[in-house]
Amino acid sequence: MKKFLISMCMAASCMLTHAQNCDIPIQVVIPDGIEGMTPQSANYMKNILRRVLVSGNDVTQFTNSQFGIVVKSDIVDKHIIAGAPQKTVMNLSLTLYIGDVQQGTLFSSYSMDVNGVGDNDTKAYNSAIRRLNAQNRNLTDFVANGKKKIIEWYDNNYQTIIKKAKTAASIRNYEEALYALLSVPECSKGYDAAVAQVKIVYKQYVDRQCEENLAQAQAAWMTGFSKENAAVASVFLSEIYPDAACYSEAMKLVQEIKRHMGDEWKFEIKQWSDLASVESQRLTYAKEIAMAYAQNQPQQVIHLLYR
Repeated sequence: MKKFLISMCMAASCMLTHAQNCDIPIQVVIPDGIEGMTPQSANYMKNILRRVLVSGNDVTQFTNSQFGIVVKSDIVDKHIIAGAPQKTVMNLSLTLYIGDVQQGTLFSSYSMDVNGVGDNDTKAYNSAIRRLNAQNRNLTDFVANGKKKIIEWYDNNYQTIIKKAKTAASIRNYEEALYALLSVPECSKGYDAAVAQVKIVYKQYVDRQCEENLAQAQAAWMTGFSKENAAVASVFLSEIYPDAACYSEAMKLVQEIKRHMGDEWKFEIKQWSDLASVESQRLTYAKEIAMAYAQNQPQQVIHLLYR
């Protein structure tokens, strides 16, 4: 058993994948430097795996997930068939791994050989990659087994996740805390406990953000009742959530600016929709905060134990 270290990814996408009626954060990683792998073939591979992972459901981007499906591709054989035009025949060995890519723990693996024919090496390689079928039973079983292992991991570790999230929130790292808590899948036995903590951290976050953004908006507006200052104030007001403690005070500022600016100012502060429950909207906002946090984090070094 050897450790495979990926320090950079040629193509990596993080996604939420549907499994057992819940979302599981799984990162798709195609390592940089795979022989013959072009951006086109990497993108095709990513799309195939996306279809297997999400079973046709919408994909929500989520970067730097702890868990990933990693692609390994080796050219086993390549030869030329004479003719006009001549053809390249390529045989690839594809291996996929699902595991904890931060800790290097393997959960599931799947290997298959694929052949491709084309006018040149690139076309032959791409032809071989296209043999990977999202409907392949062995492939879907491999993914299902990996998902099961990930859910088991959350079942065993959700209390630690919640504890770390509380620590992060205590030092006002609310976005980090929400990201960690919202990684717990709905089908994990720790989901309800994680969501209960999400509600607490979310309220702490929106109250803190409201105080800071309202102060900035007020400062901008009080420097002069101009169109430019109204525009600056609106940037800060747009970050205030409808259940924040200072929301009513923010609304007063909105109305004051409207009285001065009239129809020139079209800004509307965040409000609850009448078409969805408030609890559902709070959770949606919390997910947006978590995803924004994740997307702003540097790409982590990825480890996986190959067997």
